[in-house]
Amino acid sequence: MAETVIGPRTKVQGALEGADRLVVRGLVKGTVSVDGPVLVAPGGTLEAEVAAVEVAIAGAVVGRVTARGRVEILPAARMVGDVRTPRILISDGAVFRGKVDMDFADGEGATHG
Repeated sequence: MAETVIGPRTKVQGALEGADRLVVRGLVKGTVSVDGPVLVAPGGTLEAEVAAVEVAIAGAVVGRVTARGRVEILPAARMVGDVRTPRILISDGAVFRGKVDMDFADGEGATHG
């Protein structure tokens, strides 16, 4: 699978769509819709509505995250917003403020509506 990387000195504002793995090391504001996994790397910030297969957060996310597979909030990560996914892991040391909705079947929910 190909990979798209938003570098640490890069800011993207608007809508990102694609099928490749997305790695955010910089700043993304807007909406993200990916038919693959999303990684917010340490130092990366995502201020967005996110829809993806999986989302792993090691940096910071502010916004709503929807994942068909799972969401993982790693140690030292910060997530402020609501999560909709069938599986979630919040690691010791992570900060999470929001609601979690796990009441939907796999295959639903990779789009916002």
